[in-house]
Amino acid sequence: MHRAARRRSAVGATAALLLGLAATGCSSSPSRPSIPATPPQPQSLQADSVASQEFGLLAGGGWAQAWSLWDESGQQAISQADFVRLNTECRPAVGAPYAIDRSTTVDPTTVRVDWHRATTAGSNTMVYQAGRWHFVPDQGALADYRLGADQLLRRRRAAGACN
Repeated sequence: MHRAARRRSAVGATAALLLGLAATGCSSSPSRPSIPATPPQPQSLQADSVASQEFGLLAGGGWAQAWSLWDESGQQAISQADFVRLNTECRPAVGAPYAIDRSTTVDPTTVRVDWHRATTAGSNTMVYQAGRWHFVPDQGALADYRLGADQLLRRRRAAGACN
């Protein structure tokens, strides 16, 4: 009988403990005010990674995927379908890789990337928009894209720029 009494006592103590925890919200530490989560901050190394991805796609002919990494201004200058058509009907030189020579953080949401490809060198900007890094086509390319695919195709063919 002594064991049964101890068992009932232990069961009762366990039940009282569980009820006490339930009543206090199962918390043994004082409550702290909640601090709103801060959005993730842009990292310049991520900008370099997106630039490398963009240049790899351009060098390999991944036109649609390259366009999808652009910022809003680039995507508004030419549709994805026209960009693909432009580069399919008048192929630029592909295969030669781009090399990133230097990247410079201009401000927390802007990185300038200097590059070269064979005998050509240039720079582009990466911007942080809507939670991710985007490639910004240079101003000359944007002006060309705004001409429309048909006019730009004629211009490139006349200049012998198609491969």
